[in-house]
Amino acid sequence: MGWAVAFGPPVAAEGVATASAESMAGLMDGWAREFSALHPAAPAQVVLRTRFSAEAFDALLRGEVQVAPFARELFPDERARYAARFAGSAPRLVPVATGSRDTKGGTHAIAIFVHARNPVRRITVAQLREVLTRDGRITTWGQLGATGEWAARRIKVHGMTVRRETGNPPGIVNFLATRVLAGRPWRDEPELMVHRDVAGGPQALEQIVRAVAAEETALGYSGFGYAVPGTRTLEVAETADGPYFAGSREEVARRDYPLCRTLYLCVGHAPDAATREFVRQALRPEGQRVVAADPGGFFPLPAPVLEFPWAADYVTSSGAIAVVGYNDMAPMLEALGARFEARHPGFMFAFDLRGTRTGPPALAAGRTALAPMGAEFSPAELTEYRAQAGADPLLIRVAHASLSPRALSGPLAIVVHRDNPLTSLGLDDVARIFSRDEVAAERGLAPIGLGPETALGLFFRQRVLGGGNLGRGFTGYPQSADVVARVAADPRAIGFTAAVKLTSGVKVLALAPSAGAEPVPLTAANLMADRYPLDRHLLLAVRPPLAPWLRAFLEFVLSAEGQALVGQGELGYLPLSAASAEQERAKLGAVP
Repeated sequence: MGWAVAFGPPVAAEGVATASAESMAGLMDGWAREFSALHPAAPAQVVLRTRFSAEAFDALLRGEVQVAPFARELFPDERARYAARFAGSAPRLVPVATGSRDTKGGTHAIAIFVHARNPVRRITVAQLREVLTRDGRITTWGQLGATGEWAARRIKVHGMTVRRETGNPPGIVNFLATRVLAGRPWRDEPELMVHRDVAGGPQALEQIVRAVAAEETALGYSGFGYAVPGTRTLEVAETADGPYFAGSREEVARRDYPLCRTLYLCVGHAPDAATREFVRQALRPEGQRVVAADPGGFFPLPAPVLEFPWAADYVTSSGAIAVVGYNDMAPMLEALGARFEARHPGFMFAFDLRGTRTGPPALAAGRTALAPMGAEFSPAELTEYRAQAGADPLLIRVAHASLSPRALSGPLAIVVHRDNPLTSLGLDDVARIFSRDEVAAERGLAPIGLGPETALGLFFRQRVLGGGNLGRGFTGYPQSADVVARVAADPRAIGFTAAVKLTSGVKVLALAPSAGAEPVPLTAANLMADRYPLDRHLLLAVRPPLAPWLRAFLEFVLSAEGQALVGQGELGYLPLSAASAEQERAKLGAVP
């Protein structure tokens, strides 16, 4: 991951000492030439040429070089050694290029090979995890969608050695362990048919594809450049909702293909101005042209990565994007963040989610990139935000509230005692009952709910009363559970409450949005179809103008893939309808 770069002092006279590893030699030479041309008094010099990134990394830890190239992710052992060398700091790894699609021997995308006769055409990252891991739940082709005689046939997995004599895995194994296995262990031999490079003979990646060609029920990972007759590759998606990608050159270049790879530069704990400028030079258009011209077939990074605001106040000292806000949004944001990080290497989120009200002041001060919220800004928060930021925040709906009792945010429900004969009301009736004491008395009802200055009290007043006041006979409570308990104990009571706190002692009324309209019951289907009139949403508040990466992240959250992740959480928050997601995307198009 990168770091919060400030455009500081000029490059010092000593310049930059770098290392070079075999697969990135052309890149390091090109970047050194460009840097030296711009800073002739303090040039960049490749002082160490090695075959492997590991040797360059050792030189970095010894202080012999300021920059080490990495054509792979760091090994766990390397991360531990870096932390030991630099007082517990996480390695500073900056993405500088996307790996090739099919260059043999380089940092290439990973293809999943099956036999040409295999009827299965696609696989998700989660399914691949269950195929590759010890005690994985997928062992037959039927579990991947095959039917007929193929359904019961067992998958025979082929791969590389999980650990070399050095104790570290091969780079591809390390990538798959990080990207796919998510911390789970690999299958053991003989469930995993292991292939090893042969000195003077075929590489393990070649052997894997040949083994797949020879065995109908085999599955193996390799590079697209190693394809042989009798095999084909599976389309890959993050989730079953898709989209699926075949791994074309264009898909890898855009980083749409889930198993594309990344090249990095690694620097020490406290990089000086020259080192920071060298890395910035690699990320500028001229540096990315070096990437495009390299014979290794690497791809320049997409814009959201290149245009990351490394010097922003919300970038932590370890290079992570700070996100401050609502605790109940942690599961969905962690899932969305992990998927975005996988698609955009070098991005890392640091979530500080302690409550909705922590978000607005952090956003106003620039200490968070976005503020996850379970409620709108209160009037006081909005006034304070405007005073500090000089404009209103942009609020993006990302999910419907939940009906699960495990969640904190639910849609607003109008409830009566379970024995009350009422089954429905129009919103106009609700407004009169709660704002006019004589109407409530005439109907034999005692209005109660959340206090008028609570988040739900403000929501009710705005949505139902048009910003007006509650009647003098209204009784407010601090918590939804208090409201529900009171309604359950009083046959005359009518209350508004979060639907996540309901009990068997109360009845939820169907609500008609306007006079003469059909009452709408409170159901998940009606919420997702945007029919229930007192729906509430989870929000992401952002501060325009939007950095390119932030716009890309919000577009991802509102995409079909992002909304599928929103709907998978255990707290029961519901994804937006396609129409609502499009409305939120239109907001992004309307701001700079």
